[in-house]
Amino acid sequence: MKRDLTGPVRLRIFFERAGGAFIKFGQILALRQDFLPLSYIGELLKLLNQTSIVPFEKMQVVFAQETGRPVEAFFSEFDSIPIASASIAQVYKAKLKDSPRGGAGGTKVAVKIQKPEIREEFEKDFGIILFLAIVADFFRFYPSFYLQEIVSEFISWTRKELDFTFEAQNAIIVHKHSMSHPRTVVPWQYPALSSPRVLIQELIEDGVAVEDLFFGKISSKELLEKGINNEEMANYLVIDQMRQYFIDGFFHADPHPANLFFLPGNKLVYFDFGIVGRADPQRLFFLKNLYGVAKKDIDFSAKALMEFGSKIMEKEIDIYFKRDVKKHQLTLKIIEKIKELILTDFKRDLANILNPWFEALKRPNATLVEKSAAFVFLETVREGERHGVRFPKEMTLFFRSLSILDMIALHINPNFDIIKVLNLFFEKYPLEEVERMISENGYAGDLGKKIISTADVDWESFKEVALLEKERMMQARERVIDLITYYAERYEELRPLIKNYK
Repeated sequence: MKRDLTGPVRLRIFFERAGGAFIKFGQILALRQDFLPLSYIGELLKLLNQTSIVPFEKMQVVFAQETGRPVEAFFSEFDSIPIASASIAQVYKAKLKDSPRGGAGGTKVAVKIQKPEIREEFEKDFGIILFLAIVADFFRFYPSFYLQEIVSEFISWTRKELDFTFEAQNAIIVHKHSMSHPRTVVPWQYPALSSPRVLIQELIEDGVAVEDLFFGKISSKELLEKGINNEEMANYLVIDQMRQYFIDGFFHADPHPANLFFLPGNKLVYFDFGIVGRADPQRLFFLKNLYGVAKKDIDFSAKALMEFGSKIMEKEIDIYFKRDVKKHQLTLKIIEKIKELILTDFKRDLANILNPWFEALKRPNATLVEKSAAFVFLETVREGERHGVRFPKEMTLFFRSLSILDMIALHINPNFDIIKVLNLFFEKYPLEEVERMISENGYAGDLGKKIISTADVDWESFKEVALLEKERMMQARERVIDLITYYAERYEELRPLIKNYK
């Protein structure tokens, strides 16, 4: 008798059979708790292990094409069996003949080689995936989302990931930021030996892949025997991500289980820097929001986000109506009048989100879903946008990465409490001190400026980004107008102000 397959299983099988960029896209969707139900996420996470291995004979052809020399010219030893295989590349263990860092040769390295013809295959798949997204958006299969935006973001980042020089550059920046944090390990890069399709970096061994811990291949007891405390590492995952974003302003934005590694001594290793994010001084408002959450002060948290939203909204109004002075002045006047109304409503809605979560964190029998901060972050973003707050792309990227780490932390430590962790962060980095750092653009902030210049972006990618930003701005404009209309309908004294406004 044929067993009926669930929706999540059918979706996972579809991505597996489609292969190529579809597997990569499925892996990305597995990390989108803001887009898919938990049952789908759990199933799509299995795609992290579902990539075919390309024979070494074909992989070494790619290496020779990129470097102009065979594998034997660089390495005294080279294991032809990959230690890792992903949708884009395979990673091998090797020993260098010479040491680029000085001293004797024999340095152990990890050699990442791009799979043959993967760029051409992915480009074909991109077109199909984008077409399917357009169809889904046309029929509004996902009313709360524009799938085209998710797909366009996926395509843009994946094209960057296909250039390993971009990844090496990002890793070097994060490494420099992390030098004063001995528990954070970023593999040493060898950019002089690398190319767009070959990446050579320090080999990290004798640890535990978070992927194995996440999927239950190793227990907490076995982890402890290796000198790694699961509770300590669950906390450090979140604290270090917050340090990267709020202090450094430059962060690893793709921290899924396959990209993380634990070492004895409670150290955290990051791999794969194809997706990174930058932050700007506006992150201070988000930091204050999290401070309010840590202290369970909903008023403080709501005010921080509304202050941020107000500044963003005023900038948008300046852009939208700069050619219509009367409407520009009128819009600002209306927004000023309804600010307190918006804040009151947002405090109420935020309390409805946070209070049940605060209670769930106290209950020993609460489920992982009830304790998860991911859904709290998601609902906070949604409520913020409903009240006129447009979150910049990099901020939502951080929201997403923090949600992923919260999910991982809860899996490796069911007693994980993100409120406790937030307070640990603020003990180490007091709010006033971080505010000073951000305001002065200090603490190695200049390193993050080196990441991408306009010259590094090809014309097609530039057009995609421009179109996405235009679409976001139009959506934000609609939010402003909808917000004004909503409050005018509720408060009669506002109606004379918006007569013939549309």
